[in-house]
Amino acid sequence: MRWEGSVALVTGASRGIGRAVARAAAANGARVGLVARSEGELDQVLEEIGGRGSVAVADVGQPEEVEAAVGRVEADLGPVDVVVANAGIGLYGPFVEVPVAEMDRLVRVNLLGTMYVLGAVLPGMVARRRGHAVVVASIAGRLGAPFEAVYSATKFAQVGLTEALAVELSAFGVGVSMVNPGPVDTAFFEARGHRYERSFPRPVTAERVAEAVMSAVERRRLEQFVPRWLGQTVVVRHLLPPLYRSGVRRSFRQELAGLNASRP
Repeated sequence: MRWEGSVALVTGASRGIGRAVARAAAANGARVGLVARSEGELDQVLEEIGGRGSVAVADVGQPEEVEAAVGRVEADLGPVDVVVANAGIGLYGPFVEVPVAEMDRLVRVNLLGTMYVLGAVLPGMVARRRGHAVVVASIAGRLGAPFEAVYSATKFAQVGLTEALAVELSAFGVGVSMVNPGPVDTAFFEARGHRYERSFPRPVTAERVAEAVMSAVERRRLEQFVPRWLGQTVVVRHLLPPLYRSGVRRSFRQELAGLNASRP
């Protein structure tokens, strides 16, 4: 699958990683369907990519809105060749303090939102025997992230979904990839209500993640880590689980001490 001459649909395209992916896709010759909840910001992105695309306002957690958005993009640009399921939200804090409504919100946007988008686009790719789907997951979908348990659970589910689809869709010549970034220098952390405070790993740029998305499609790779060395931590987790868990507890010792002190 080549970006040049393709129609790409990107969710969460109004800011952060999605915005960077839209710009990179357009720079590589694609026409881009921009999907997010904010029409004003989407119009700005459309202007940034020289008008090479279409805007469709939708909440990915609402299946009817997703269907309508995909229909709008395909009516404007033609059948979708590449879909990048990127829209997502975060949440920080101890699991025991997470309200049920927040659990539902994360599952609806991060997991069901990914399923709704893929479910709307993949049947057409299967019928045409052509296309590529990319899920922007997270290293938190490979390594359980303390104090982000619900977010991490949705990302683990995305990884399982992607791995299963990679096998199913191979029968139709449709490629599937996942991109697993570590912390990214965007407004994601402020939006989740807790800024990123750790000195390691350092956040990467959204543009770097977008480069990984471009590469995953053109090289037909199932999985990309950003930065690449994060993949080694997954190997350690599987080969030396006690060592890995001990290291995580040490890394979060201050947070764990504070959590314990806050309880009677």
